[in-house]
Amino acid sequence: MTIYDFMSDNYVMIYELGGLVILLFVSAHISTSMKHKTLIAIGLLFIELICFITERWTQTFPEYTVLRPLLTATLYSIYPMIIIVMMMITTTEMSKKHFWIIMIPEIVCIPVFYTSQWTHFVFYYHQSNNYAGGPASYLPYILFALYVIVFLIHNFIYLKHASRISRAIAAYITIGPLVGAMIFMILSFDKDYSAFFTSGILLYFTYLYIHMAKIDALTGLLNRQSYYQDIEDNAKYITGVVSIDMNDLKYLNDTFGHEAGDKALKTISKIMKENSGRNATVYRVGGDEFMIFYTGTNEDRISKYIEAIRSEMGKTEYVCAFGYAMVQSGQSIEDAIRVSDQLMYSNKAEIKKIKNLNAGLRP
Repeated sequence: MTIYDFMSDNYVMIYELGGLVILLFVSAHISTSMKHKTLIAIGLLFIELICFITERWTQTFPEYTVLRPLLTATLYSIYPMIIIVMMMITTTEMSKKHFWIIMIPEIVCIPVFYTSQWTHFVFYYHQSNNYAGGPASYLPYILFALYVIVFLIHNFIYLKHASRISRAIAAYITIGPLVGAMIFMILSFDKDYSAFFTSGILLYFTYLYIHMAKIDALTGLLNRQSYYQDIEDNAKYITGVVSIDMNDLKYLNDTFGHEAGDKALKTISKIMKENSGRNATVYRVGGDEFMIFYTGTNEDRISKYIEAIRSEMGKTEYVCAFGYAMVQSGQSIEDAIRVSDQLMYSNKAEIKKIKNLNAGLRP
């Protein structure tokens, strides 16, 4: 195959990957770690493409050559690795232990693939250069399917606090290319899956970029921009609002430094995310101000979620004021937010009054 043939057959893929590399270097919302992992995925795609083209070239040989089973083993091994790297793109805190646990099936299968020409366990080639399957000929497909399932579970966990629409979009982006690759694998080995992965990674990165632009960098909660957007776009689905304000953030910053204040914000944000329930969307709308929107949730359940958050907050040194309101029939979301804020400020004043009394000061 000439360079002209290579470029003409794979121009779209190369163009997309080149564009993705450019986006990586101009992206402000994506971390350096995420950029590096995306570059690794791009590199693996290029390696897969070269291996596939070279393997097709070896098919034209009149006799068996050892290069062909090595290329086949590489292709079988590289597809799961691409999925693993894509998982790592959205994982900033994966421990080495968890990483190696995820890698176990791949580590076990790689030597099996590379020795299969001599063991005939998965595949082998006759001296006439014809492919033959072994007793475990479906192992590459099973391995790939396993990592597809793990990848989908990983994305569900990563986006568990995102909106239903965000999760649906992520599912469409991730499932489409993977299903296409699996169909190609089942129907015919002699297909290149790199175009599927390229489109998937490009869409996945674009989605992540948009998603990260909606996230508060410090706390991981949705930011003020997302808050206003959801008020405009999803107000009719919101049944309850909760206003939360952290006490003494300025004191922490002035006394112990901004690192202490950041730690406090991260701690209470984590508590809110983990205890606000499935139908909650949590926002950081200001320095120490937070808001929770509930969809399809009644007042009793919202009250229980607030108590759960309060209970977990009580295990820390931090104190927050709360207020909530249900969106009544015929009432605007803005009216409910005003009621919730008023109750929160009343609670804040009550907390300050109790604190002063305990300190022996006049209220």
